[in-house]
Amino acid sequence: MTKPILEVKELKKYFPVHGSKLFEKNRYLKAVDGISFDVQKGKTIGLIGESGCGKSTVGKAIMGLNKASGGSIKFKDEEVTSFNKNKMKEFRRNVQMIFQDPYSSLDPKKRINYIVKEPLQIHGIGTPKERMEKAKELLETVGLSYYFMNRYPHEFSGGQRQRINIARALMLDPQVLICDEPTSALDVSVQAQVLNLFKKLQEKFELTYLFISHDLSVVKYLSDEIAIMYLGKIVEMGESNEIYKNPLHPYTKALFSAIPTEDPTVKVDRIALKGEIPSPLNPPKGCHFHNRCPYAKKECMEVSPNLDGVANNHKVACYLYK
Repeated sequence: MTKPILEVKELKKYFPVHGSKLFEKNRYLKAVDGISFDVQKGKTIGLIGESGCGKSTVGKAIMGLNKASGGSIKFKDEEVTSFNKNKMKEFRRNVQMIFQDPYSSLDPKKRINYIVKEPLQIHGIGTPKERMEKAKELLETVGLSYYFMNRYPHEFSGGQRQRINIARALMLDPQVLICDEPTSALDVSVQAQVLNLFKKLQEKFELTYLFISHDLSVVKYLSDEIAIMYLGKIVEMGESNEIYKNPLHPYTKALFSAIPTEDPTVKVDRIALKGEIPSPLNPPKGCHFHNRCPYAKKECMEVSPNLDGVANNHKVACYLYK
């Protein structure tokens, strides 16, 4: 197997929460608590989880928008967490991020031609004429006419704005795209168009995706591998088809049971989880899922299980399979 283009090892991101009382010690919100995964060049890994599980924080930590509290992030064998300002700027030429909200991620006061060309201007690439030609080319690639270049963001629909975001992210010819729920703010019909665009661009430019989403159907459509997150930890990981056919962790089974079926007449046994998601400020001892798990044993409440392989590159963090 070839060397992964992106390697994340034991990544942690803790946010300090200041106490309300004088001399009270700070507590830490453990948004990401020691997760590891690799991404092969030209492949897609999907990161799934409920809102608040820490998946978006993972993407921002890789980009350096949130400084990691611990662990390692390697891009082509180079340690990203030790990059200085100049190295980080170079890194961001190769790794770009597409944000969740297509509305707030575009400057409402700038025309589209400025927004799309801006990455080249920041990095000092090309002449003004070359930048304009590349902007036109990429807007055409993502399905927008260059006649729109003098318009402002408010003149476009949500799907069109996300296409503009994608064109801007591609301006620097990146090798990796971190996609933070890029379709969640779009209508269902527009989602399908944008997802097909992602597939088309991956084939054309040999892009590598870290695709972050809570939409299980979207992740299944795009991903080669899937990692399931719960309360800052990865609880299951493996090849997409393997996990969808044979989910092992009780949390994964509950998630997948909620996927709507194509045939409404088919009866599906929904797994309803009891209780609320614990606070990452005070996560449960042992397995973070044990207070909602119907199969929890004594050891689940005492020691957190490791993410171990069971078969076919399929890993799960659960004592049921030890």
